[in-house]
Amino acid sequence: MKVSGNTGGVSATPGAVGGARPLAPAQQPAAQSVAAAGDALSVSGSAQFLAVARAELAKVPDIRTEKVEAIRARLETDDYHPDGDAVADGLVREHTPPAPATP
Repeated sequence: MKVSGNTGGVSATPGAVGGARPLAPAQQPAAQSVAAAGDALSVSGSAQFLAVARAELAKVPDIRTEKVEAIRARLETDDYHPDGDAVADGLVREHTPPAPATP
């Protein structure tokens, strides 16, 4: 994103001042530029996509309550016996960065 100037409103769509509305994918150019009263803003289609993706991801809960409740119920009945090696392998895979690609 690039913002320049010091007066007027800033938006992500041509002609709009003070607010932005996302463009449909077919309407998105490689990068958009807006000039309003000396200000300019350029937002790439990728940046717009990331903003929408982040907003949608924010709607997803961090905790899968259904799964937690199912495991809690199995723990209470002593019916939950996870494979320790599989758990350890999963933790290592999750927290180990991928190896760099070899040429």
